[in-house]
Amino acid sequence: MSRTNKGLLIIGCVIFLLVGVISLTGFYPTTAAQTTERSGIITVSGDALVTAAPDIAYITLGVETRDQSAENASDQNAEIMTNVIKALKDFGITDQEITTSGYYIYSYQEADRTSDPIKYYTVYTVRNQVNIQTTKLEDVGTIIDLAVKAGANQVQGITFDTVNKAELQLKALQNAVRQARQKAEAAAVGAGVTIKEVVSITEQSDAYAPYTEALAFRASAADAAKTPITPGDVEIRARVVVEYKFQ
Repeated sequence: MSRTNKGLLIIGCVIFLLVGVISLTGFYPTTAAQTTERSGIITVSGDALVTAAPDIAYITLGVETRDQSAENASDQNAEIMTNVIKALKDFGITDQEITTSGYYIYSYQEADRTSDPIKYYTVYTVRNQVNIQTTKLEDVGTIIDLAVKAGANQVQGITFDTVNKAELQLKALQNAVRQARQKAEAAAVGAGVTIKEVVSITEQSDAYAPYTEALAFRASAADAAKTPITPGDVEIRARVVVEYKFQ
């Protein structure tokens, strides 16, 4: 073999060795670093409940009349409801605080079983419902009693609420996120890892529950004591799911 060929062979071997060294020093340490890095996701939920005393009440009551004539039933209903609204306004309820929530006319067949053969006739029912709102919660019982005394024969119920519900919902959401953070940190301590950052926050659900009290109609309200009404607290719930990156 000539000296030239031997020189080329030696140079080729050196280049091959250099490439191998570069590959070893440039690739394998990086792979080792990636292998030892620990990272992952902690997923937790947060729940919160905020309660508040109500500051407004909504009362739903109505007048129902029946007659074999739709016109008579409607006229009777209008007369009674006029008396009910007058009594409420005399007490101090304004036009803006009284709204009609429903007006219905329907009919059904009634049977006269005293006759032979049995006779059937049509009965028309007229129902007029109104909503009353007031911020004077101590007057709710009096309002109901005045309406019943004036002729109202239906009291569907009372709902106690708060006018700043949006603010309370935001407060509940903030508290839910805080609880999620506390749970994530507790889990991280138990696992021996460190919370790094928030990956995502999802508002999974919220619930707003004004206090509702069912009230049975009392036909003798005019002669009885004042209807006792004791409102409960309004409840606002929030729930979130939060993902945290740990290392």
